[in-house]
Amino acid sequence: MERSVNMRQLALPVIAGLTVTSAVAQTTPPANSETNRMTEVVITATKIAQPIEQTAAAVSIISRADIEEKKFSNLAEALEDIPSLSVVRNGTPGQVTSVFLRGTESNHTLLTVDGRRLPSNLAGGFYYENLTLDNVDRIEVVRSPSSSIYGGDAIGGVINVITRTGRGLQKPEHEVSFEGGSFHTFRESASSRGAIGKFDYSVGLSHSNAEYPRENNDFRLSTLRSSLGYEATDDMYFDLKTSYLQSYGGSPNTVGFPSLGAKLKREAVNISPGVTWDYSEMLQSKLYYSYDHQFQPSKDPSFPAPFAINRLTIDANRVEWQNNLHPAENWHIVAGFDYQDTHAERTSDGVKNIDENLSSFGLYAQNQWSPLDRVWIQNSIRYDMFSDYNNAVTWRQGVSWRVPTVDTLLYGNVSRSFSPPTIQDLYFPFSGNPNLKPERALSWEIGADQDFAEGKFGASLVWFQNNYKDFIELNPAFFPVNVPEATTEGVETAFRWVPCDKFSARFSYTYTTATDDFDNRRLIRRPRHQVKGDIRVKPIEQVVVTAGLSWNMDREEAAFPAPFFTRTNLVSEDYLTVRAAVTWQVNEHLELWVKGENLNDDQYQQVAGFPALRAAAYGGMRVKF
Repeated sequence: MERSVNMRQLALPVIAGLTVTSAVAQTTPPANSETNRMTEVVITATKIAQPIEQTAAAVSIISRADIEEKKFSNLAEALEDIPSLSVVRNGTPGQVTSVFLRGTESNHTLLTVDGRRLPSNLAGGFYYENLTLDNVDRIEVVRSPSSSIYGGDAIGGVINVITRTGRGLQKPEHEVSFEGGSFHTFRESASSRGAIGKFDYSVGLSHSNAEYPRENNDFRLSTLRSSLGYEATDDMYFDLKTSYLQSYGGSPNTVGFPSLGAKLKREAVNISPGVTWDYSEMLQSKLYYSYDHQFQPSKDPSFPAPFAINRLTIDANRVEWQNNLHPAENWHIVAGFDYQDTHAERTSDGVKNIDENLSSFGLYAQNQWSPLDRVWIQNSIRYDMFSDYNNAVTWRQGVSWRVPTVDTLLYGNVSRSFSPPTIQDLYFPFSGNPNLKPERALSWEIGADQDFAEGKFGASLVWFQNNYKDFIELNPAFFPVNVPEATTEGVETAFRWVPCDKFSARFSYTYTTATDDFDNRRLIRRPRHQVKGDIRVKPIEQVVVTAGLSWNMDREEAAFPAPFFTRTNLVSEDYLTVRAAVTWQVNEHLELWVKGENLNDDQYQQVAGFPALRAAAYGGMRVKF
């Protein structure tokens, strides 16, 4: 109870400050719709294109310009820019990477590409570190619970990577790029996209390799991604999305217990055909099928048989049919179903220890309407049926209101979400628990967003809480169990300043508490205080300078000290990282850049025993033709 009181004590001054700010805005002209961030159209929050202000959700966008100017090379790097989201890596790039959104578990955030759900690994997470951004148009991050339309794994929210296509291009676009720098790092990429009559295409490939500090810490990654489309008629469009990636590198383990011979390889193939059919202005339908294949062999000579050599294969088939109905200009209905079948097989030294098949079928419906001018209401419900655990009903109710005169956007929502146990939780050798129940959460958030001076300055505030039942945690014997209750809650504040097209600045602060209420213990690796900020300067037309920081404070890590090896939490070190990039557009064909990571050379560990990279510098070039 004391924790909740402190939470409110922190939130009240912030809310009061925003209220005063809104009052001041009454003497300021309303925000221009062209510069108001909340009028930007997104797809992920409601599965149809809508301005952010109408979704009753907290949404962040990473544009193609952000990716190119800040020189993000993979999804994990880009996500570090998102407020209230913590990216935690087991050491250096290429190693296992987790995402904690608003204090939720890593497997509580769903990852999709072009709206098509990706299969997870055994632990329910995704390979964020292996998803490159060479052929990506934008990234939409919904920081609000979304199980009512996306199903399980979306208690925290949804990350949707939207790839580039050649549709609508008048002439083809091609580019090649190269980057090199610290730790013997080299990255090469090439892409091409365009349209020929009714046919369009986009293809991108990349390769990177590096030799990071510590023995047995090399890494290389190759990717290929393509998008093919054909406009059969004015009303029907077919597409085919494909991707392939292969990574290989060492797994050095912790500093205290290094693995000098452990190696890990990953291969992933995705093939996803789809069709969009506009029956009329009132009704559109989308149907897609996806096949995913993951293959992961690994070896660690330091482990005795039968655990030295492992081979993991995951095959997933998925079908989704979505229908969009527009009975009136201010009324939209989305309804459909999705089906997924996943088979996982794992062998250790030739002995099969996992051979499981999980399937699910979900029906969902969403109603969006505007009963009054500047008021938007969202209602959604979903029913999921599972092969290996109980069925689930999820729902969400949300409302947003653009206040007249002051133009303040107020929104709120409440939802029931769930997250099913992972294959690793259920069936991993010697530590799986087939009796686990799905995690359930009752969540709510209240937000406000205000622009001033025709969008040149803005501020936002979100207050959120997730109350869990049957939360899954490891007990002292490393056995997954359901604990009765857990809570994550906090406050997000953000400020933006865009006085002109030559300069912009953003700043965010998030306060988060994440607690296992049964044991009265904090959940690990979630920073209680998180500060993020970046600036963009364009001193001359051909040059763009960006700089950013991420400061994570007050974290805890699990430990099992001798002699009894009873689990306890230990305080983890704070860490601050600073990055910067300078891009010079020499001419319409040639671009040069330099960038620096961890410029303050902070010696830190996001996960205990796994040192992160120290200061690094890179330089590169891109040729467009």
